[in-house]
Amino acid sequence: GNEISQCVEDMTGGLGEVDICDQANREDGEVAAGPLWQRPSRSKLAGVTKSSRGGGARLKCSWYVLRGWPDCTLTAFKDNHSETPIGVIHLLKCDIKAKPVEDDKFHFQIHHSSHGSKHLFAESSHCMHRWIQEISNVIEEATSMGGMEGYLKKRGGMRLHTWQQRWFTLMGSDLSWFEKATESFPRGSITLNNHVRAQECKKEIGGEKYVFEIIDESRHDSKKRREFACETMLDRQYWVEAIQTSIQTNRTRSETRNRASVTISGSSRSGIGEDGAEQDDQQQGEGFGQSIQRFMAKSIGRQESNPLDDGMHFPDTKEGYMEKHSSYMIWQKRYFECANGEFRYWKNAEAKKAGKQESSKIYLGDILKGSPSVNPVDQTGILIATDVRIYSLRCNSREECQSWIDNMHEWQSFLDLK
Repeated sequence: GNEISQCVEDMTGGLGEVDICDQANREDGEVAAGPLWQRPSRSKLAGVTKSSRGGGARLKCSWYVLRGWPDCTLTAFKDNHSETPIGVIHLLKCDIKAKPVEDDKFHFQIHHSSHGSKHLFAESSHCMHRWIQEISNVIEEATSMGGMEGYLKKRGGMRLHTWQQRWFTLMGSDLSWFEKATESFPRGSITLNNHVRAQECKKEIGGEKYVFEIIDESRHDSKKRREFACETMLDRQYWVEAIQTSIQTNRTRSETRNRASVTISGSSRSGIGEDGAEQDDQQQGEGFGQSIQRFMAKSIGRQESNPLDDGMHFPDTKEGYMEKHSSYMIWQKRYFECANGEFRYWKNAEAKKAGKQESSKIYLGDILKGSPSVNPVDQTGILIATDVRIYSLRCNSREECQSWIDNMHEWQSFLDLK
């Protein structure tokens, strides 16, 4: 009892029992957060290391974070200061219920028919019921938003043209797969953006009758077309319809966001120029990076004195090597540049110097709120989230990582001011 009380005090800063919703970081998508205890269990539900059950087993205190759609997860950390997860419970199709009190501890259970059960303990009856309420809301949200999960066969991997059974989840814009249902972290994923479509295959492939494929028109490699097999024709129909619905939903959200952006931008993108005349078609159709360059040129040429008299400060250009986590699940060294409102990269510095087209680019004004950010799993890593995917980068040091993030934030602030 004294150890539990001390754990609560350490994790809540000595404030006693605090409501789990008040401890959540809403801007980061958290619904609830707080300490919970677990007992040694044979369950693999959260992917936490198992230990044999025995008499007198002591409860272990961890910090748990509940996230809503599209994550719908309950994640365990060593404590409230840790940024590296030690286990994840995927809540789609789970059940939760209170259990009889054990040793004066308030016990509840999260159960999944494929994953098993996870037994957790709260510090008080009130806290237990708050956790049950919030987790139930997330489970209901995951179901109502059309989340799906189940076993499929995926063709490819290390052994080409062979079928491998994997556990799949469809949540929001991500189709992810795990080696088995009890794993916490995915082995791969496909972002269901506007370039992607799913369709049924009319013929048998590799001995599998009920096959569908996902085609990514933006790719020009071996992963442009990926094949998946179901047990029955009805299962295939469900998966294809769910994936197509997810793609259409994401497209509608993106179009709505873009229309709102155009409305807010007003005359800064098109319409009437500074001199009262209509802008020509070339200016109205120019890219975002070109628009920034033209804006900068006008601002600098507006006065012969100081271009910063109107309060504008143009962020510095930053460039250098970083590592990028590729779709092949490996790290690749690439040359990056942050300039003119764009974040771009080439295979190497020589390719940029030779004037070759960049491999990819991101408009910094389109990055989602809260991004870029430090990777919580690796303090030298950077996560950049857009509507269509998440980019994972890695630097040589924490200082270099923070320098890149600060530079991108400067450009984001500049674009907001513009």
